[in-house]
Amino acid sequence: MKRKLFVLLLTLAVLASQLLASSEVKAQRRRRSFPPVSSNYLTTRFNQIADEYLKGYYSFNPTEATAAGLHEYDSRLESRSKDGIAREVRRLRDTVSLLMRISPAALAEDARYDYLVLLSHARSQLLELQDIRMWQRDPNLYNRLAAASVDNILKRNYAPVEQRLSAVLSREREIERLLSEARANLESPPRIYTETAIAQVRGSIDYFSRVVPQMIERAGGSRLNAARKSEFETTNNSVINALRSFDEWLSNNLLPRSNGNFAIGEENYRRKLLYDEMVETPIAQLIAEGERELRRTQEEMRLLAEEIAPGRNIQTVLRSLGQNHPAADGLVGDTRAELDRIRAFVRTKNIMTPPMSENLTVAETPEYARSTSFASMDAPGAFERVATESYFYVTPPDPQWDERRKEEHLSFYNRYSLPIIAIHEVYPGHYYQHLALKQQRSRVRTALASASFVEGWAHYCEQMMLDEGFGGNNPKLRFAQLNAALLRLCRYLVGLHLHTQGMSYEQGVDFFMREGYQERVNAEREARRGTLDPTYLVYTLGKMQIMKLREEYRARMGASFKLGEFHDRLLSYGMPPIKIIRLAMLGESRGSEIGSVNSVDVPRTVDFSVLATGRNSGYEGARSIQLITNRNDWLNAWRVIGGGSTGSMPEVSFDTRAILVVYQGQKRTGGYGISIVEIRREGTALIVRVNEQTPKPGEMTTEVLTSPFIAVSIPRPPEGTVIKFDDEVKKLEQNRNVNQRRYPVPRWYRRKPPG
Repeated sequence: MKRKLFVLLLTLAVLASQLLASSEVKAQRRRRSFPPVSSNYLTTRFNQIADEYLKGYYSFNPTEATAAGLHEYDSRLESRSKDGIAREVRRLRDTVSLLMRISPAALAEDARYDYLVLLSHARSQLLELQDIRMWQRDPNLYNRLAAASVDNILKRNYAPVEQRLSAVLSREREIERLLSEARANLESPPRIYTETAIAQVRGSIDYFSRVVPQMIERAGGSRLNAARKSEFETTNNSVINALRSFDEWLSNNLLPRSNGNFAIGEENYRRKLLYDEMVETPIAQLIAEGERELRRTQEEMRLLAEEIAPGRNIQTVLRSLGQNHPAADGLVGDTRAELDRIRAFVRTKNIMTPPMSENLTVAETPEYARSTSFASMDAPGAFERVATESYFYVTPPDPQWDERRKEEHLSFYNRYSLPIIAIHEVYPGHYYQHLALKQQRSRVRTALASASFVEGWAHYCEQMMLDEGFGGNNPKLRFAQLNAALLRLCRYLVGLHLHTQGMSYEQGVDFFMREGYQERVNAEREARRGTLDPTYLVYTLGKMQIMKLREEYRARMGASFKLGEFHDRLLSYGMPPIKIIRLAMLGESRGSEIGSVNSVDVPRTVDFSVLATGRNSGYEGARSIQLITNRNDWLNAWRVIGGGSTGSMPEVSFDTRAILVVYQGQKRTGGYGISIVEIRREGTALIVRVNEQTPKPGEMTTEVLTSPFIAVSIPRPPEGTVIKFDDEVKKLEQNRNVNQRRYPVPRWYRRKPPG
């Protein structure tokens, strides 16, 4: 009996061990089937998202893809139909949603920086398409795309003429469709935008009529057969006719109704700076910093003017410096010699590690581009692998001009301004920046550039080179450098004031003339640009950020600090916002800094102004809030709150503003009223805190129906914004807290263990 029992127990033990072993094997298989969420896994997933994002971005912007050197998009032209824009908005929202599921701190270091750049870029694109909406406000956007789409193909010899001509024809056949989308999209743009577009469209007509055939010929068009030449001529003529028709529509149809406001508003400006440049500095502080720097620069120029020409003012010294310039036939040679001098200084003084190879030609600006360019750097796109040559163009005076105009033109290239221009555009400015970008491994930080870093670097170089001794402390050279800085400071302040402080275009012109010592023609050009380019403060903004970073890095490195090493590191990260470079160079790439970059929508108070308030609206419902973003809805609301009259309805620019109407709800008696205490933004919601007046107990009131309301103007919020009453939000939070509270289980309810 004992033997049988022993055998039985032994058998059970063996079976149990086999069962346990089998369970462990299955568990291991289950564990192996779900890969651990490691840094490598998340980084790989993020890189997939990034690749898809860039493909989508270039599909939506094929002209930009061609400029970048990605020629698989050459046969496409942008679609800016409302359906196309809606699809792009959905794509961008989906990308943001995917990115928000990933913690950047869990990514590999390079991917972490890419993540922050990508998230900000997607949000910036959403801001542009949904809120700033230049596709509804700027007629020249469509004209610019039409011309650039062809120019980007023809100006660089990256493929045989037949291949490039095929791409040109594909795009030209779509230009009429693009201009039709413009007619459908444009509503009531600012008048200055439409006036600018009319002038630019006429330039594009000349470009397609005269320049495009020249460029085709220069690219090898003589080798094309007769049928191909005829096909090009027919297609190109259709573009010219489409542009002439568009010009007529702009002048006769759109211009009379162009009464919009060019200002994007303080809230949009704040968000644009945040998403484009990762700058969170309050607008008032930016203005104060700019004004201090403006006064400091003007004072330094005044002292230098006294040193250069005692008793002369700044304007007089500027004119006298302009008289010392190269001859027209020596402009290219003198520019080349100046560049050689600058290049030698960069290498001798170890300003930065020079690139392994250079491919730069100094040349006269091609004739077709001379009307819009004095000096320019034409570098290939960051992804271009064939046509890698770069050109620094200078524009000679037209031989047909009279002597006075020739002299004015050449004064731009005076012996003191020309080195500053060359430093900015070539060594060690944009050209060396471009060559450094070629070495960048990150496609995200190669493709998506921050303007404050791109322009900030070149502008920083102007001052840095003189600080390091270039020019031998020549006061005239320093004066020219300060004059260039002063122009950028005026842009900085005018851009902020035009778009956030109510400055008019004429006031902007006056500012450039009074504070920047500009002649009226140039002041008008600069102020007009400011209405179209809200954040052209990026030159000064970026320069100041780089100088601040340099001093912090110097303090961190102590005696081991080397300027050349700082510049090498600075340029090694691609062209992201400078905040990303700060994170990398100062060792702040984890923790709170990452969080502050990622969490861009913190609670903020929203400014508002009261448009109307009263107690006797025609509203009959319960307490509610209405968000109004167009004039028709405002007209309908005014009929309810304004007693049916539209005569005194306040006008609002819905390009940048919106209206909130808060209804207290219909009441049986008088004695009620409502006012707004605060509006704040929390994420995607606007929270409205109100003060409601009610009759006191025993108070005498009128026995009539009343319906109090208040209507206020606010900065136009993003689409999808939810409006809530503050007390309702608090009530929901209280209920949630009550539901989540854990209470101890009563002793009498606890089940006793079985005895």
